[in-house]
Amino acid sequence: MQVHILIFLLLVGCMIAGKAGWIHLPGEQAVQGFRLFLLVALAGNILGLIVTVSNKNSGDFRQGYRMIKEETGAYEEVLTVEADGEKTTVVVEIPQKETENPAEEEEEEKPLTEEEKQRQELQEVIDEYNRKRHDPDYYYLPDEWNGKKLEWHRRQDTSGTFLAALSLAAGAALMVARQKEEGNRQKKRREQLFMDYPGLIMKFTLLVQAGMTARKAFQKMAADYRRTRGKNPRFAYEEIMAACYEMESGISEAEAYRRMGERCGQLKYKTFATLLIQNLQKGSRHLADLLEKESMEAWEERKRKARVLGEAAATKLLVPMVMMLAVVMALVMIPAFLSF
Repeated sequence: MQVHILIFLLLVGCMIAGKAGWIHLPGEQAVQGFRLFLLVALAGNILGLIVTVSNKNSGDFRQGYRMIKEETGAYEEVLTVEADGEKTTVVVEIPQKETENPAEEEEEEKPLTEEEKQRQELQEVIDEYNRKRHDPDYYYLPDEWNGKKLEWHRRQDTSGTFLAALSLAAGAALMVARQKEEGNRQKKRREQLFMDYPGLIMKFTLLVQAGMTARKAFQKMAADYRRTRGKNPRFAYEEIMAACYEMESGISEAEAYRRMGERCGQLKYKTFATLLIQNLQKGSRHLADLLEKESMEAWEERKRKARVLGEAAATKLLVPMVMMLAVVMALVMIPAFLSF
């Protein structure tokens, strides 16, 4: 019971700390993972508490207890008996219903310890007590022995505590999995933004060189992307669409470019947004040249990135190549050995 109360207080404390902002959670996915952890842990702790409470009262037999005899055979019950503050574990064998007196087997007598003698004496007292009651259906435990009041207990059931601990572990695993999923999503987004930048800047440069303004070029790229969007969105073009929606809603063009660079979160996109803002403020006549230079640098950087990814892929292929080499060597050497 105390374990469940302690877990409940810890969960409530974490909930209050999260509401007060004392626990720093980076990102919305981390917040959702933390809420999921609290929900799973709290639900498991409540279920564990219910199981513990339901099993607690069934384990104490202070007024004596009768155990039903089964027709399928005898069985054992591990109980703890308390007499004047002294506890002893006793394995009580409940005989089969309508049992016949079995033939006694001769066993080699072994010296018994004091505890074993006490258990044997107590078992004899239980057997004598049941012989006097002579109940064919139930097996009884005595209330007194040698003037001592007996209190019988079953072994404490820890399934409720185990359920609470399991819910804590499950909640923590779900929270970690949610954070890992968010990390993978952010990584995929960064890689996609990086790979799409050269094509995006080149297309924008061609539109500007054809005589379009920056805003018209953005609208043209957003319209083309909207027609071919499909089920796999491209994050860079999604940000261009968002910038167009912001400009249509009344936000200034410079502010929309700045927000786009901040949302992308990469230096290349921030540089691109800075070029567009400077073009609006200073009216740069060399915007097309600057964009073309930026496009060439982006393509060179993408080539370097592709070479790095190719080298990493070659390294990952070493393990399957070694495994294939081992299989080929086995196919060649095993027949050679068998031929001797």
